[in-house]
Amino acid sequence: MELSMWKSSGQFFDWKGHSIFVQDTAASNKPVLLLIHGFPTSSYDFHLLWPELAETHRLIAFDMLGYGYSAKPANWDYSIFQQADIAEALLKAKGIHSCQVLTHDVGDTVGQELIARSVGGKLGFTAEKVILLNGGLFPETHRAILVQKLMLSPLGFLFTRLMKKAKLRASLRGVCSASLREEDIDAAWALIAHNQGNLRMHKLIQYMRERRENRDRWVGALQNAGMPLVLIDGVEDPISGEHMVQRFEELVPGHTVVRLPGLGHYPHLEDAPKVLSVLKPFLIP
Repeated sequence: MELSMWKSSGQFFDWKGHSIFVQDTAASNKPVLLLIHGFPTSSYDFHLLWPELAETHRLIAFDMLGYGYSAKPANWDYSIFQQADIAEALLKAKGIHSCQVLTHDVGDTVGQELIARSVGGKLGFTAEKVILLNGGLFPETHRAILVQKLMLSPLGFLFTRLMKKAKLRASLRGVCSASLREEDIDAAWALIAHNQGNLRMHKLIQYMRERRENRDRWVGALQNAGMPLVLIDGVEDPISGEHMVQRFEELVPGHTVVRLPGLGHYPHLEDAPKVLSVLKPFLIP
């Protein structure tokens, strides 16, 4: 789906006065799959998976606050907890009581917070299964690249002003396989820059600090999850590749792991057919 069609076919949801962009196939007779994207991109990351997954599931995806076509308030302390609140509020507004969840990158951390709420009996819906793509599940295995470190530094607010498409391209090319399409890089930058979102990146990336501060809660959520977990990982990813997968198998045994050789940090954009082939058998029909 082209970016213009993605936007025109979407809708907006109000969360505490902030506009949240939502995609919903609205197929009421199909099981629901909630998709949560990564940093610094948007729900459009799933567009190559969208048509085939929509054949069997009602798909709901949203741009988290500060991302994509959603509101990007300047004076805001962005938090994983808020993004999880938005996911809950969205499903409640749509009258959805249970779903499966597919997450990527920082979306994995949002997923971990949703699992933590489920473990504590405080989640507003039933998460039937959580499928995780490449992400920093464990602070000790997350290998931030230079751009991320600069944005997280005290001078991050200055670095974001220097962030251009060329820097984004270089960063994505450094963590993905050569099969990542140039048009998806163009779309990623357009969505980041929309409504001056590139100037919020130093605020959005504070999730890395949150991961360290809440490690026990979010790693504990995986270890005590009451639903099946599936980890699908592009193992060539220098940020969260094979080294992270091994840590998952060590700390969260008994769940399914699928390694994708030759793919990096955005496997669903690098080789959508391959990801679909391993993902679909795990989805509850």
